[in-house]
Amino acid sequence: MPIIDFFKGKRKEQEQLLALIQSMTRQEILMEVDRKGELRPDGSKIGGQPWLPPDFSWPTFHDAETETTRPLSFFCQIDLAQVTAWDAEGLLPKKGLLSFFYDCEAFRWGFDPADKGAARVLYFENGEDFAARPLPDELAEEYRIPELAVRFAGRPSYPDKEELELLTGREYHWDDYDKALQKLGIDTDHDPQDHKLLGYADVIQSEMLTECARISRGLGCGDAESYGQTDVDEEAEILTAAKDWTLLLQLYTIETEDFEWMFGDCGMLYFYIRKQDLAQRKFENAWFCVQCG
Repeated sequence: MPIIDFFKGKRKEQEQLLALIQSMTRQEILMEVDRKGELRPDGSKIGGQPWLPPDFSWPTFHDAETETTRPLSFFCQIDLAQVTAWDAEGLLPKKGLLSFFYDCEAFRWGFDPADKGAARVLYFENGEDFAARPLPDELAEEYRIPELAVRFAGRPSYPDKEELELLTGREYHWDDYDKALQKLGIDTDHDPQDHKLLGYADVIQSEMLTECARISRGLGCGDAESYGQTDVDEEAEILTAAKDWTLLLQLYTIETEDFEWMFGDCGMLYFYIRKQDLAQRKFENAWFCVQCG
């Protein structure tokens, strides 16, 4: 092939990839800590005391390894009425509260079906008779997340390379993928450090859609032995089912002058949910993953 034809073909491939990524753009809702923002007990925030019903039973996790049961840490709540302006696809309810919890002491990664209960998502359609609930006495001081106000902003979100390949069934060169993102104004040398809702995850290790699909079948995904439990046909079914999952929330390091909570080494906590569960408001079916560098 003449050199000029080769470069024309390469340029066309890159243009097609750029168009594909643009066609798959989602809207993510950036959740920024606002040090001077107003803190309402029933509003969106990180940490502090959650706004909960009077008969609320605090979520706990039974750690089979240590035979102990512990209360989960309260990480954040989202007043859905505050984010609806940035929910371009109308994926979230327009009112109510989403509350997110995680067991800091067990620090489960979400690789094993036995991790169920180590993280929870709760949805409350209305807040009648709700009040700020004190954290359980059993919750250790180092696992009490400080209260921080947040503000929201909408931003385009693009799929990670592995997620792009999973969703399209095609493979792409890293250089082509990076160049496409750079044309979209993304600094590919910068590691994202964001809390956010919806959109695509800022992946640290590898895409997590297949992990969620495996866990939903009762299969682990933390080692080679777990993957050896499935045959070619079931793996194909898992890849198809993985496309039903989508990011709900991503949390990064939380810190103040005298507190820091980090998910491993500069890691993140991700909550995923099936699209049909999101549409039906079955937030209790969400699954979590933790990744770090």
